[in-house]
Amino acid sequence: MGKRITWLLAGIVLLVLLYPEQITVVPAYHVRLTDQVGAPMTDTPVSELWQQTSVQRREVLEQLKTDANGEVTLPARTLRSPLAERIMGCIAYHSRAGMGAPCGNRYTISAAGDLKELGRTEIDTGVLKSQHSIVIALERCDMREPILC
Repeated sequence: MGKRITWLLAGIVLLVLLYPEQITVVPAYHVRLTDQVGAPMTDTPVSELWQQTSVQRREVLEQLKTDANGEVTLPARTLRSPLAERIMGCIAYHSRAGMGAPCGNRYTISAAGDLKELGRTEIDTGVLKSQHSIVIALERCDMREPILC
C-alpha cells in the first residue's frame, strides 16, 4: 500500500511539473491617447512590448493604431508552459542576466512616433475579471527642437 501512495504522489508531482498551463503574460488593455488639451489622437501607433523571461528568449513587439476616438484595444497575451520549463528557464535567465534580474512577465505599453509623453493614468477595475485601461496624454515633438522631446 505504501508503494502505491508513493507512486501516486510521484505521478501527481510529475503532472504538476509537466502540464502546459496557460499563463497570461500581459492582460488585455484598453488604451486611449489624447493630446495636451484632451483631444483624441487618431491613427497613432501604440506599441506593446512583452516577454515572459523564463520561457521566451526574445521580446515580442506589436503595434496597433488608434481609431477615430484615439482608442485601441490590445488583446491579452498568453502562452502555454509547464512549471518545470518556467523553473529551468528562470535559472537560465538568471545565469544570463544576473541574479538581480526579475524573472517572469514584463511588458510596456506606449505611443510610438515623434511624441512626448506628458502623463499617464492607469485604471484597473473589476473583481472577478480585471479590466485594464490606460489614458496617455501626449505632445507632438517639434522637429526643429528635437532635444526637447
